[in-house]
Amino acid sequence: MNDQEIPMVGLGKFIGDLAKRHGVVYVRDGMCALAECITRLSDDEVEQDETEKLVIALRRSKVIDGPTMVTLLGRYFDETRDIRLSRNDPEK
Repeated sequence: MNDQEIPMVGLGKFIGDLAKRHGVVYVRDGMCALAECITRLSDDEVEQDETEKLVIALRRSKVIDGPTMVTLLGRYFDETRDIRLSRNDPEK
């Protein structure tokens, strides 16, 4: 998969459909538990949503490579940030 095949909007649906096509689901493993523990110990609050977890599962399953994972997450974060900002915009 290359960057041109990844949409700029509708990433949640795109990622969900990609996972479904490949029969991929997220399963929490020991590395996830360790990452959560380290996050808690650092007094940080980071919670992944289901879409983010699916991207991790797609990478683990080798459906996507590392650069594709970064592109998917980056575009997903951009899109969700823009949605949150537009909801908080008092002029809208």
